[in-house]
Amino acid sequence: MPLNDFLSRDKVLRKPEYYHRILIKGPDFSDARKRVLNFFARYQLVRYSHIDILENDSFHAGRSGFKDALNAAITENREIVRSLVQELRGEGITAVEELGGMPQGYQSKMLHVLTHFLDGFFGIDTYFYNLEEDSHWVSNKLLNAIEENPTKFWLLLLRARIL
Repeated sequence: MPLNDFLSRDKVLRKPEYYHRILIKGPDFSDARKRVLNFFARYQLVRYSHIDILENDSFHAGRSGFKDALNAAITENREIVRSLVQELRGEGITAVEELGGMPQGYQSKMLHVLTHFLDGFFGIDTYFYNLEEDSHWVSNKLLNAIEENPTKFWLLLLRARIL
């Protein structure tokens, strides 16, 4: 699906809801939930009217299935990046050298969203976000820390609404 108008994408998708998986450190679910909500309360690039943390679909790293859920979430981000790159190619941008002559508009907006994934800015297109490292990925250092203290890391699923 072309992302022609990023700001009204919720209308294009015919739903004002977005789902995100957030990796966060916390001693328990309540603390992890609070930290995520504090992030969104202060974050200025994306404003949701309501955020639900779905407790039944959230869990700490010691729970069975955590690694699979984390890998699937990261894979979803990689698929978004892949589709944005493909879309840029479809618009005629095939080499880095061409970026300097790119006109402002649809192509530059796609590139803007793509660079948000690569530089760690959270956006409505983000599926997985690592709040500990401000990243769409997870470093080996953090993976080791999760392995050493699995009950202190949480993968929260949230449903956010734009009304």
